[in-house]
Amino acid sequence: MKIVNRLLLGTLLVSPYVIAEEPLSDLDLDLDSLMAMDVQVTSAMKRAQSAFDTASSIYVLTKEQITHSGATSIPEALKLVPGLVVRQLDNNQWAITSRGVASRFSAKLLVMIDGQSFYTPKFAAVYWETLNVPLYDIERIEVIRGQGGLLWGSNANNGVINIITKNSIDTRGVYADVSSGSQINHDVNLRYGSDIGNKGSFRLYGHVRDGDESDKGISLEPADFTEQQSAGVRFDFTPNDEWSGLIQGNITQSSLGQNFRGVIDETNRNISFTDDLDRTDSRVMARIENRISANANQMLQTSWLKQSGSQTFLQEHFESFDIDYQMNFLYNDLKLDWGLNYRYNDISFAESSFVRSDGGYNTLHQYGALIQGQYSLIADELDIIVGAKVEHNDLTGWENQPLARLVWKPQKNQVIWTSISKSVRVPSLIEFNDDFTIDGQRVDEVSPITTGINAIDKYYIRTYLNGNENVKSEKSVSYEVGYRLTQGSWALDLSAYHTKAKDVIAITVDSNIEQFLPIFGLLQAGQLDLAMQSLTTTSINFDIVSNAQVTTNGGDIILTWQPSDIFNAELGYSYNTFNYDLAENTFPAIGYDSKSRQLFAKTDIELFDNHRLFASIRVENSNAYDVDNYTALDLTWQWAFHQNWSAAIMGKNLFAGSHIEYSNTGETFTLPNYIDESVTFKLIAKF
Repeated sequence: MKIVNRLLLGTLLVSPYVIAEEPLSDLDLDLDSLMAMDVQVTSAMKRAQSAFDTASSIYVLTKEQITHSGATSIPEALKLVPGLVVRQLDNNQWAITSRGVASRFSAKLLVMIDGQSFYTPKFAAVYWETLNVPLYDIERIEVIRGQGGLLWGSNANNGVINIITKNSIDTRGVYADVSSGSQINHDVNLRYGSDIGNKGSFRLYGHVRDGDESDKGISLEPADFTEQQSAGVRFDFTPNDEWSGLIQGNITQSSLGQNFRGVIDETNRNISFTDDLDRTDSRVMARIENRISANANQMLQTSWLKQSGSQTFLQEHFESFDIDYQMNFLYNDLKLDWGLNYRYNDISFAESSFVRSDGGYNTLHQYGALIQGQYSLIADELDIIVGAKVEHNDLTGWENQPLARLVWKPQKNQVIWTSISKSVRVPSLIEFNDDFTIDGQRVDEVSPITTGINAIDKYYIRTYLNGNENVKSEKSVSYEVGYRLTQGSWALDLSAYHTKAKDVIAITVDSNIEQFLPIFGLLQAGQLDLAMQSLTTTSINFDIVSNAQVTTNGGDIILTWQPSDIFNAELGYSYNTFNYDLAENTFPAIGYDSKSRQLFAKTDIELFDNHRLFASIRVENSNAYDVDNYTALDLTWQWAFHQNWSAAIMGKNLFAGSHIEYSNTGETFTLPNYIDESVTFKLIAKF
């Protein structure tokens, strides 16, 4: 990695996000593509299909939008997706989800790079701070707001994010950029791509980032620095018209400062402290595609993922191997897709003051099959789609996820769709098998008897949140309806949903009152020292159960307008309600009854030759995160001042001032910081 650092830091000051060898105006999508008429997506159907005709609430974040926005990370880019919840905890941590309440570890959102899953069964987490993909090499990001379990398996209850990178044939030559600003000391990228004879192509890339801490913390001084290095490679091969393949790999090393709350001493209380997290993330993926005939294709993909994290109180190691096979057929008016999948997980987690494991689940296996058929009831007007995914996992056994969709095109420029689907979330090992030490409970708050002795009454008892091998998988049934329209220079996309989930995890309390009776007996005998000693052996147990229900309702409205080739704009509004139905003596595990509203607008305008302005504004109104509502504006100005050179200046979180976006600290051990306005300067070169 030292060699990579020297190479990157030796480049000239350069930055994204204008492909300088082409005029800025040439980077625009044509109107049909902007309106999603001709944007081909694969995540919703596992076959190429127009986003306009897709029977799901899908949004395609194009390479042009990512480039013009000046985003510097995947989470920043996802802020451009209407209806997606993207909350920043500090300068390197995020909470992201769809159609629900986001948390540091959002277990119901499946995140992939080119179809390779980054779901980890221990925490059900995506470590957004180490999900390092060069933004300039992203072809598009497909975001499904809603269930995707039929095609992608478990834990896609609320949505799917599939980051699709460019074929290396489109990234030939030299690309280099660097950025610096109020919160970034330096962020440097270098990439080189070329041909492999006349049968393939490749690219090599490297990245170095040094980020500053936040300006202001809540209870501790900010420590959220970022030191990150990564390197990657991709090879694409097309030996003939029938076969194609790719191999890609990446390794990222990260050192991250973060603030935490946890029980780390004999007080049994949450203590705020600062620690460094060192992570190494490696991934390799290979895919072979074969065109069997004019009406049939097949695909085989294998991938390997390894994630290791080390800090003072937590040591974790996760490794997975995936293999997926799929075939697509076309027979008259029938499109048929079927596939098989297998995943092997190896999990190692050292005992710590935070977490202890009941053992027995160091490896997990998951395998299944899917079948999906799309039939034209009326040619070019009415289609029906039905399918099912059957999958087995080591924790809850066999699970099934069926789906039915209907797509009606009353006119060529209109689509009405509806769907009914079932999705499954398999419990994470934290919920199933592990015990967490949490903030202690005071004697006078859990015992029906008080002694009048402060040393006893105000003593904090050791308290655990216990996993439960009897928890069931969470099952959601979702009803969705949508409407799309394109008319001249504008387009409209509407969707609404009602989702009912059962067997949702909740928490019940077992204070075990009987354990205090001998202590009260010792006090009555005047043996205070022995009573205090006995008190140190008591414990309170918070147990995870799966007997809650959750109902979510909401919808999204997106209006797109492009009156000319040099200007386009988008306006969106999203609404979501989240409501628990709890059994007696239980309380929510994640989130609570809440309403969330989001107003979103963005515009992309070519001011004059080689100058472009991109602006996005988000009005966040929600009572789900224990913070004030806020409005944030992001502005990016770009100038292509030479055939091979361009510059940019980005302002982030303008209008919002110093604000907190997430304060549900009872759900995680993370302590958020204030999010501040920032300014970043960039320069880019491409040859």
